[in-house]
Amino acid sequence: MKFQEGDKIVVVATGEQGVVIEWINKKMLTIEVDGIQFPVYADQIDFPYFDAFTKKKPAEVKHPSRKEIPKKEKKIEKKIELDGLHLSFFPILDKDEFDENIFSHYRVFLLNHTNDELLVSFTVYFEQKKELETKHQIAGLNDMYLFDLSFDQLNDQPKFVFDFSLVHPQKEKASHYEVYFKPKPRQFLSLSEETIRAHQASFKFLLYEHYPEKEMEVIAQQEKPADVPLPEGGIDLSLLAKAGFKISSKK
Repeated sequence: MKFQEGDKIVVVATGEQGVVIEWINKKMLTIEVDGIQFPVYADQIDFPYFDAFTKKKPAEVKHPSRKEIPKKEKKIEKKIELDGLHLSFFPILDKDEFDENIFSHYRVFLLNHTNDELLVSFTVYFEQKKELETKHQIAGLNDMYLFDLSFDQLNDQPKFVFDFSLVHPQKEKASHYEVYFKPKPRQFLSLSEETIRAHQASFKFLLYEHYPEKEMEVIAQQEKPADVPLPEGGIDLSLLAKAGFKISSKK
């Protein structure tokens, strides 16, 4: 294979430099950039010194009559749109006994595209039984790996429960914010196939756009649990409603 574990690489689209962690299959591998690990297609990365061997060096023109001022290297900045908090899924392919590509599992990430530093309580249920419970802290404009979700587990009625709170509480902001997310097998199969066809690495869902205001302990979910009443009023979460979420708030 072109790349080996530990090789230094550059992401072609962004110019970010990282290192190869492992191969996932014949087409995809895991890389690490700025401390964050995520899967990419092999054709989306290259060696950082590739140009040095393939491009001719331009002849250097010296001007002895003047002093040369060294140029500062341009720092490549990662531009992140402030579009809310997202749950991102990276489909991982594997081979079956007939050497056909099949979806093996998903690597699940939390994308914090806000300036808020958050405390995150994360719980996973399968068929109403608690499978995983973790607590994290994520800085603003950062991504965080959560866990691996196998493709077969989509048939076990998975439910993700998030409870967000601010690391630095604000008087005008809510003390916490709960979000329920239920993956749907047919939807995930369709999105996974579209992602692979488009040569993209992942697809994502918006959990919320803005952290809620004071005294609004908001619960957002795709499907309403039996013990959570429907909202009678509260803050405007129309974007969540348009995305298929039902909103419930309590004071």
